[in-house]
Amino acid sequence: MTHVDLSNIAIVFLFIALATIVSARLNFSSIPFLIILGMLVGPHAPAAGNLSLQLVSPCESVELLSRLGVLLMLFYLGLEFSAGKLAASGKSLAKSGTLYVGLNFLRGVILGWIIFQSWTEALIMASITGISSSTIITKLLVDLKRTANPETELILGIMVYEDLFIAIYLSVMSGVLLTGTIDPWLLLPGVLAILALILVVFTLGRHLAGLLDPLLKFKNIECFTVAVFTLLLFTAIGVEKINVAEAIGALLLGLILAETTHNKKAIQIITPMRDLFGSVFFFSFGMAINYRLFKEVVLIALAAVVVTVAGNIVSGLLAAWLSGYKQRRAFNVAFTMMARGEFSVILASLAVSAGASPQLPSIAALYVLVLAFISPVLAKNSRNFYDYCMKFKNFLPNRKNTGAGKAVQ
Repeated sequence: MTHVDLSNIAIVFLFIALATIVSARLNFSSIPFLIILGMLVGPHAPAAGNLSLQLVSPCESVELLSRLGVLLMLFYLGLEFSAGKLAASGKSLAKSGTLYVGLNFLRGVILGWIIFQSWTEALIMASITGISSSTIITKLLVDLKRTANPETELILGIMVYEDLFIAIYLSVMSGVLLTGTIDPWLLLPGVLAILALILVVFTLGRHLAGLLDPLLKFKNIECFTVAVFTLLLFTAIGVEKINVAEAIGALLLGLILAETTHNKKAIQIITPMRDLFGSVFFFSFGMAINYRLFKEVVLIALAAVVVTVAGNIVSGLLAAWLSGYKQRRAFNVAFTMMARGEFSVILASLAVSAGASPQLPSIAALYVLVLAFISPVLAKNSRNFYDYCMKFKNFLPNRKNTGAGKAVQ
């Protein structure tokens, strides 16, 4: 690492510290503050003449720490549950996941067609607005101390379902954008590999945990930490070899280790690393956003936000109801899964490089940024929204009864 890289990382952590301190004082999620600061001091920072606020430059070191942050956050979320628990709810999860993803995707296609009058752009808008950000949602669950809630199992399951959908959808859209056709024989091996990996973890998770349990019996905490971290890295490398996202590999490994006797110890050592490197990811994400392009797409992005919030409440409540979660727990599901993340921006950029509308990346970036501010508020106040709905529901019959009483009199 050069002196320049070290200085760059030092400045990154300086602003990360500032964002976390401010958010803690305001009792608010640090995610939007990290993204905003990344925008303000990154490569697209405000400038006037020779003066610029840019203090940080993209580099391999920041990118590496950002990737580690994603791995650690998804790995931690897996540790909070287990492969056995998810496998036990397989049928209801399949129904809920299909309904949730299907409704959100359909909503996005309709919105995209209304805006662009093109099926290609409509399909891209569906993916931008239809897929939740597992990274941001994981951070919200941790911040709100809901990782142990029963309904979080459904949220985790839907996230895995969405990751599977993303893998298949990206393969399909790559073919559509680059060649204009879909070759199912080229897509089939990758899809089967993902399905096989998830199936193995869900069905053989406890057996795999039994194999790992004796291997991780270290009395020395340093040895245990190094062993778990190394296992995480090699898992990420391994799943990428079969064209599965490294984040999915980290999540699945966490689900397996959750079945071992080392679960609590693993959570204890991973938590500080998760917070540290996870913050780098959100700051790095902000560095990639160019706010100067927002002016032309403000109305479109805000319309997408409104449609997403309204649609996600409906699809989230229905998905929770299918899995047997009602009342406050159903509202927790619906209002927690609002956030959209890096996948939206990445897919929009890929679409533009293949000839789609050049407005898509700007729409995706502003859309993600607005939801980064809104989603923590909605998730935190999900119980309040439930109480308001119950008061409104109870108010309607009372009015009818009152009217009926007056009529009788």
